[in-house]
Amino acid sequence: MIFGITGNPNKEDIKKTISLLQSLLGEEESIFSEELSPFLSTNRRIRSFDKLAEHVDFLVTLGGDGTFLRTARHSRGKPVIGVNLGGLGFLTVFRPEEIEEVIKDIKNNEYEIEERFAIKAIKRDKHFLALNDITIILTGSSRMINIEVRVNDELLYKFRGDGLIVSTPTGSTAYNLAAGGPILYPRMEVIAVTPICPHKLSMRPVILPSDVILNIQVSSKGEKMLLSADGQENINLTQNETIQIVPADEKIKIVKTKRTPPYFCILRNKLSWG
Repeated sequence: MIFGITGNPNKEDIKKTISLLQSLLGEEESIFSEELSPFLSTNRRIRSFDKLAEHVDFLVTLGGDGTFLRTARHSRGKPVIGVNLGGLGFLTVFRPEEIEEVIKDIKNNEYEIEERFAIKAIKRDKHFLALNDITIILTGSSRMINIEVRVNDELLYKFRGDGLIVSTPTGSTAYNLAAGGPILYPRMEVIAVTPICPHKLSMRPVILPSDVILNIQVSSKGEKMLLSADGQENINLTQNETIQIVPADEKIKIVKTKRTPPYFCILRNKLSWG
């Protein structure tokens, strides 16, 4: 059983957490992503981040939800373990002090895999995977963008606004929630289509089944338009360009153990519902 370790090298507790993992895992049990090499105190196997998943059975991501998303998008079907070294974390549910017990649980086969639905945007021949969301916005402008959304070739709506979010259930508590979209239970296989500050107040988010094909056409008056996958992979869009959004080929696998808090407990805690 081999664990691939990756993470955010700028997190305050990263060195201490890596030291702990080194003490728990032998050299043959672990491979570290190259961005963590400055923190390694002994000789360890190192791979580039984008190749790490090819050589391991599990991925351990150290950081916040952004770090988790980056790892998940390159996980190649390998289960991901999220250790929270950040603040607000819906995906990184394990604390550093729980790592030893979590590793023991996995080695003892006392864990389960939760599969999360993901989406991908297709721009010509390029694909952009997202566990959270695909967003379309203008860059550096207070003007509006014109957006037309079709569902399986049937017109859903046309509107002018600040942009559009297509969210998975996993991403429903992120940008989608801030834009007034609904919270979706993470095991559901649906998507939320949420306009961002539409000019018409009657425009509202729509929940759709996961197997639909969305065709989204965009235009603006000379302003730069941007497509973003999980807020991490960005690409410029051209006038009247059409982007297609479809289900991803694979689901993202997340490791859960008996130490994983129940979903609604995480939700209440993170949103301060009491």
